[in-house]
Amino acid sequence: MMKKILLGLFVVSLLVVGSAMRVQAGETVYGLLYKDATEAGEGFGNSSAYKKGTATCKSFLALVALGDCSVNAAAKNGKIQNVTYYDIYTKNILGYKRVTVNAYGR
Repeated sequence: MMKKILLGLFVVSLLVVGSAMRVQAGETVYGLLYKDATEAGEGFGNSSAYKKGTATCKSFLALVALGDCSVNAAAKNGKIQNVTYYDIYTKNILGYKRVTVNAYGR
């Protein structure tokens, strides 16, 4: 009985993992069991970007999420004062999800 309950919880968590830690960005691709994709973020200006900052957060089975993967955190980590644009890299493998935001600017 306990094994069935745990299996049921695992299946439910896999179903919701696609929506866990969703980062705001136009169109997105979904990978319930596996995802390895970089998606475009938004541009904030026309100036050139020569600095890059990253910020990462992780989620486990959509039950526990850790980290700060905001554009502000990426800019701070790259010592960027004016963000030109950013992109979002997501890796999801069977319930373990890592989201990395790369901010570019000067």
